Amino acid sequence: IDYFERAKRLEEIPLIKTAYEEQRVHDMELWEQQEEERITTLQLEREKALEHKNRLSRMLEDRDLFEARLKASRRTVYEDKLKQFQERLAEERRNRLEERKKQRKEERRITYYREKEEEEQRLREEQLLK
Repeated sequence: IDYFERAKRLEEIPLIKTAYEEQRVHDMELWEQQEEERITTLQLEREKALEHKNRLSRMLEDRDLFEARLKASRRTVYEDKLKQFQERLAEERRNRLEERKKQRKEERRITYYREKEEEEQRLREEQLLK
């Protein structure tokens, strides 16, 4: 049985090699064919893309004009809102400043009367001690 198996393998080896070479050649031809198809497809896509580019390039000026108008209108809206915000901010700052002024004035008045009261109290105590 061992001699028979070895003989079979010895006979199969050249057949396997030829089958491998045939398969390799077939695979190479198939790869070359698919590569050619891929290249032609890419060339067609490139031509279509160039056609679209040329067709759309005529609209470029219209697009730029539309964008300029849109940006200008949005810019005016932005500037108006910014102006309103700046006015509200300035008004709020004035109000807070005025409030702080009133508060400091009130605190100074209270401390003045408190110190005056303390001074009077101290003088009364000194007179009582005399």
